[in-house]
Amino acid sequence: MRVLLAAAVATALTATGPSVVAQPQRSPIDFPDTDALLGSCLQLTPHTVALTAEKVQLDLRIVLDGASRTEAVAAVAGMRRAYAPLGVSVVATYDAVRLAGRDAGGLLAQAKQLYGGRRPADADVVYVLTDKDIVNGAATGGQLAGLADCIGGIRFARRAFAVGELGSVSAPGVPQGTAKTMAHEVGHLLGAQHHYTGPEGRLDGDVTTPLSLMGPAVQLIALRFSQLEALMVRGHAQKYA
Repeated sequence: MRVLLAAAVATALTATGPSVVAQPQRSPIDFPDTDALLGSCLQLTPHTVALTAEKVQLDLRIVLDGASRTEAVAAVAGMRRAYAPLGVSVVATYDAVRLAGRDAGGLLAQAKQLYGGRRPADADVVYVLTDKDIVNGAATGGQLAGLADCIGGIRFARRAFAVGELGSVSAPGVPQGTAKTMAHEVGHLLGAQHHYTGPEGRLDGDVTTPLSLMGPAVQLIALRFSQLEALMVRGHAQKYA
């Protein structure tokens, strides 16, 4: 059975003459804001992409819902394998709070309530790491590994939240399952969509993970973004972290 990774509910070319010196592009570069136009949080077109490898720190608050700090620290270490090549350093802090129920949306709502309806002032994104077999609408227990509140949610203090299961729940026997789920859902908060694409190289050479980190099934993804995904993730981190 596949274990699914869920997203949120749901260039211009410049010509210059021979005597004109082109100015270097700034990073990140912004595109029209489709979310503002449509009143959505799906980023149907990219909001911003990075053109340079400028380094940035991503402050991640982890809510431990039955998960241990040891398990969370190990997951963050795995997550860093995906984000470090992008020039994004992940710094995590932790709160241990037992939340009620196992509905993914309900867990996100409780996490928001915990911090007054918005991410803490010292965090860019909030991630609920739970030991529960979460559900979300038609996706029943055993099929859903994680859920992000919003594609590009880092832009909004009230939408920068995601939830994910421990690997032992979501994908028993999948190496780095907890880290992959965490890195994937935070990737959604940094503007990445689901993609059926390869990772253009692997960190571990595992041929059983043919998809990049933003593939939709945790059993098939590597701890590595594709080049396309990296543009979005790095751009959002540079602009909003």
